[in-house]
Amino acid sequence: MPKGKEISEGSTIEFTLKEKNLKGKVLGIKDSYLNIKLENGYNIMVIPDEIKKIINEDKINKIEREYSRESGQGTNISVISTGGTIVSKVDYSTGAVFPSLDISEITSRFKYIEKSYHVRSIPFLNILSENMEPEQWLQLAHKIVEESKRSEGIVISHGTDTMTYTASALAFLLKELSVPIIMVGSQRSSDRPSTDSYLNMEAAINFAASDFGEVGISMHSSISDDKIALLRGVRARKMHSSRRDAFRSIGENPVGYFQNGLVNISGPYRKKSASTSIFEKIEKRAGILYFHPGMETEDLSEYLEKKLGVVIMGTGLGHISTKFIDVIKEYTDSGRMAVMTTQCIYGTTDLDVYSTGRLLSRAGVTWAGNILPEAALTKMMVIMGNYPDFEWQKRMVTDMRGEILQREEIGVF
Repeated sequence: MPKGKEISEGSTIEFTLKEKNLKGKVLGIKDSYLNIKLENGYNIMVIPDEIKKIINEDKINKIEREYSRESGQGTNISVISTGGTIVSKVDYSTGAVFPSLDISEITSRFKYIEKSYHVRSIPFLNILSENMEPEQWLQLAHKIVEESKRSEGIVISHGTDTMTYTASALAFLLKELSVPIIMVGSQRSSDRPSTDSYLNMEAAINFAASDFGEVGISMHSSISDDKIALLRGVRARKMHSSRRDAFRSIGENPVGYFQNGLVNISGPYRKKSASTSIFEKIEKRAGILYFHPGMETEDLSEYLEKKLGVVIMGTGLGHISTKFIDVIKEYTDSGRMAVMTTQCIYGTTDLDVYSTGRLLSRAGVTWAGNILPEAALTKMMVIMGNYPDFEWQKRMVTDMRGEILQREEIGVF
């Protein structure tokens, strides 16, 4: 590192890596490493000894900007922003990432949208998706009811990491839907050459103008830009940490696709209702427990102590060690609920096949077929918040929003 110089956040530096001269902005300093935002938008970690030159020491500052909040004419579409990569950009003068949902950027990129849709942006939250909480799901559901009175479709921008939880929660909280609810995110911010944000959003707006009366997710169908999939929210999972086609529909094909400017919804789906209504409560005292070898009975007891309900991710068809049977039975005998799901990505639970499953069933564990863990948790929270306890088990095993499949479709594994 150049003598007599100190590197701070905001410094622009030049350095050599694998015989290449590079330039970037210091975003952070941790231990002996620097987090650098390169000029091409990618981040890299380097050690100070590789620094050739410190160009300046400008501090990173928050930049305030004004953005177009509505644009176009035609079908009214509301875009509710909760945060995430899809509404973020990198300011290359500072290297900082800042939120942005400039509707005019979308309509100017796709001129037909401006002629066909009147798109309004509604700032709601600006958080990383891992900070989304059940109370905010309920607030978002109320916001949807409000917007459904003046829009014909609603798009929700959301970070991808917990988008399937929010999609499932909204699906169960919203009893009836008079408008499509399309959640959309991106794996890469809109200023990167490989961004998936614009096409995902273009498709979401078009999906939101259909007669789809459910909560869906609009994301890339492959790593190419040729097709965007519409996934049922309660049957979707994020399967890759960074690929543009990270989301998959589990056990069933996507409900539809957007390609060449056209929406094609070919799978079964619930159509729009005359009005939008919601459940008013959600029970937070529920959680997911991932069984693993080496887990002790004390671990399970301690976790269950403050939970009114638990979703257990068991092995295979839905198994955990038999040493936990007594703990589980005591838990369910006290009026609380245990639901078994599988750690396997595909397939169903069945507690009638092996002896362990039958023991768990006799201990009061409920198994709800091939429901996904995210859907099981959010469904449990809604059921516990709005139904009497004697109905909980019946509701959990009853398909409400397409979350339980009678048979998985061939070819989707």
